[in-house]
Amino acid sequence: MRQSRFNMQKMERGVRLLLEGMGVDADDADFRNTPRRVAKLYKEILSPRPQNSTVAFPSVYGGMIVLRHHLVHTVCPHHLLPVEMEVSVGYIPGAKTIGLSKLARIAESVLTKPMKQEEFTDMVAYRLHQIADPKGSGVYVVGRHGCMRHRGVHTRGDVVTTTVR
Repeated sequence: MRQSRFNMQKMERGVRLLLEGMGVDADDADFRNTPRRVAKLYKEILSPRPQNSTVAFPSVYGGMIVLRHHLVHTVCPHHLLPVEMEVSVGYIPGAKTIGLSKLARIAESVLTKPMKQEEFTDMVAYRLHQIADPKGSGVYVVGRHGCMRHRGVHTRGDVVTTTVR
């Protein structure tokens, strides 16, 4: 069995210190379980679902295959606030076509740490090329960043990143 890379005790201690730094009584009934809940939240967000091996089929299709609007979540590396991203992934098959659900799973598989949206966009394209060896691909990501909505500029604007290979 694979050892978890998350140290839940350290995460919980860190959240408790954060609460205390805010002047909150971490032993109050409303906050007593908050460190555990927050640690579990980050572990869940940053742990991709297990994947079975990629299903590939010989390709006879020459057009682009696209998954649109797949929703994923992460946290930004600068503020640890939530980032919700709608991912569209497309590729032109080379010698093989992968199962349709694999496009969503590829996007989810790279979310293993807090990361910038532009890094995520590039990583999805890179992973798609590793798995499917397509003739070409495109990744289009629309992100809604908690750090931009709740601090600083306070905008509801979306951030778009793209990569084409």
